Amino acid sequence: MLDERQVRLPLPPERRRGTTAGLYVLLGLGYLLVSLWLQRRVLADPGGLLIGHVTADADMFAWWLHRFPFAVTHGENPLVTDWMHWPHGLNALWNTAVPLLALALAPVTLVAGSVTAFNVGLVLGPVVSGLVLVAALGPYVGAGTRGWVARGIAGALYAFSPFHLAHAIAGHLNLTWSLLPPLLLLVAHHLFARGPLRRPWLVGALTGLALVGQLVLYTQTLAIGVIFLVVTAVVLALRFPRRVRAHLPGLLRAGLACVGVFVVLGAYPLYLVLAGPNRPRGAIRNVHATGADLANLLVPTRLTAVRAVPDGVDTELGGHIGEQGGYVGVAVLALVVVAVLVVRSTTLRVVAAVGFLSWVASLGTSVVLLGDYTGIPLPWLGFAEVPLLSEVEPVRIQVVTALCVAVVVALWVDRMPLDTPATAVGAVALTALAVVSWLPADAQEVRPAPVPAFFAGGAAPLGPADVVEIYPRITAAWDDGAQGLRWQAASGPAFRIRGGYFIASDPEDDVAIQSRWNRYQIGAQWVADGKNDPSDDYTAAAHRELRDLGITAVAFVPGYAGGDEARALTWTRRVTGDPGRFDGGVWLFRLPDAAPVG
Repeated sequence: MLDERQVRLPLPPERRRGTTAGLYVLLGLGYLLVSLWLQRRVLADPGGLLIGHVTADADMFAWWLHRFPFAVTHGENPLVTDWMHWPHGLNALWNTAVPLLALALAPVTLVAGSVTAFNVGLVLGPVVSGLVLVAALGPYVGAGTRGWVARGIAGALYAFSPFHLAHAIAGHLNLTWSLLPPLLLLVAHHLFARGPLRRPWLVGALTGLALVGQLVLYTQTLAIGVIFLVVTAVVLALRFPRRVRAHLPGLLRAGLACVGVFVVLGAYPLYLVLAGPNRPRGAIRNVHATGADLANLLVPTRLTAVRAVPDGVDTELGGHIGEQGGYVGVAVLALVVVAVLVVRSTTLRVVAAVGFLSWVASLGTSVVLLGDYTGIPLPWLGFAEVPLLSEVEPVRIQVVTALCVAVVVALWVDRMPLDTPATAVGAVALTALAVVSWLPADAQEVRPAPVPAFFAGGAAPLGPADVVEIYPRITAAWDDGAQGLRWQAASGPAFRIRGGYFIASDPEDDVAIQSRWNRYQIGAQWVADGKNDPSDDYTAAAHRELRDLGITAVAFVPGYAGGDEARALTWTRRVTGDPGRFDGGVWLFRLPDAAPVG
């Protein structure tokens, strides 16, 4: 018999599969440890703290995570609801409802609550995104140790890129799960490989399935992914015009299969997007104000550890820190340029070209430099009037740029010249410098997510027939404006609310992100600010308005609104005509003559 110590035998297929699985596990554990370290502040109380400290989005995401299992277990449609924005209701596909994540995280929600589920989702999002890229790079890099090192580095760069760090601190759960871009990288390999497309119907069907998944995760990323898959095809067609004719039949078959699967499996979500109830009847954002700041290419925020720029420059960037994820930096740019010039790889150059085009697109319709709008037009201006595509925030195309950077680094590590000691030292040094320049800073934040005992205990005096006005008013304001959503969800929910934080329409507004101010809310703000008491006529009109709006009760939560809460409490008694009942940190006032829902 041959001695395995003397003859190197091929690794059996089972052993290879086991080794590969083990490498994925090791990489996954490594990414998870980094993610846990970055978000370790939430570990002290994962059910009482929320990751992120920029926007009210965390409370909104937690509400939708709660909505899905609640709807399913109560026989309701999880994609349409009137528990918020009553009686008009909401269309989940026009809100960042993340139904696919809500399904995946439902066990956590049911056991530990939606706040914990939100935090778990934000910790896992970058980890899973990085691992998907590791898998997608399989056809592009070698299968040996060097190839796995390249894939591991690229996965880490993508998972903890400036893009994902920015959206984590903003509480953008939907954008930390950036699975589609690396999946489309894998699709591109099968669609655009040198030889004829094998099994086009299967490739197209699987692509359609991935697009359906993204449709019920976040529609903007779906649009961005499809646009840049087409861009990749165009770049390749320009590079290899003679191959277009040979590839067209297979691509057409794959396209038909993709569209067929997408339309059939995504029929209902597509209906909700295109013609469903309560969708906005106008533009939900100004596309001209959602581009990236040109300076962000070289100016990192405080979320990046190495910042070779003067202190304070990042505060001049346009937008807020949650959308300032476009940092590339001098070291990474140098690596990309060297890789393009040195490595003989068409794939690398195509990826670099797509990355450059995505960066230009992310700047939006005109150049913004350190917060100043220059008026210099850019190509994305062509999408400004295109239905649906005009709703894409170009700054979020930075995810494609981050992906392309990570892929270029992977291809470089896999193929960089190591022929001589000098070139080896130079290549390794450049790589190390580029990787270090993207190290995340220890700057992620959390904020308290308290729930008064009244809501945590189920808000027993209230029921599904009740429509409740919560004070302080629920708004889109960044500083805890949407905390009332967290309280309603924690109650079961036990009751409906007319207000909220959402994207919808109603009879009065083509686009609404929160309910209109009513007389009760205006009066409460007025007296809390120290103004004179409203007249009896105004008080009576406020009472009638609450009744006409279908409000059956007011939940006044002291300690959260600021201002003169004692006067606001007195005003609430005047309007409702009820002395109120204090229970579990909340004053509850009934409107005696209000008709319950239904």
